Amino acid sequence: MNRFVYEERKKVYEHAIDKYGIKPQMLMVIEEMSELSKAICKFFRVPGYLEPDEGVIDAIAEETADVTIMLEQLRLILGINDNVCEHMDQKIERLAERLDLW
Repeated sequence: MNRFVYEERKKVYEHAIDKYGIKPQMLMVIEEMSELSKAICKFFRVPGYLEPDEGVIDAIAEETADVTIMLEQLRLILGINDNVCEHMDQKIERLAERLDLW
């Protein structure tokens, strides 16, 4: 469970965007996604990845948090939160149908 509600996170994001600028924050989204990709690749490099090392799992969790934070900023920068939610709903519904969940 998050300690900070979205409105609190949003205030921090707005300050970060104001301080660092739109372009640097958008580029940071790409950088953080790259770091998450790298952490996931390390997961499969570890022998016995079906029972991975705690450090690898923690690295994936940390990078996932970084990506989530930056994606929330991207949604705020571009004003696309509602649009993203609509797309997510459509894609989740399609996936559920493919899985015969409804």
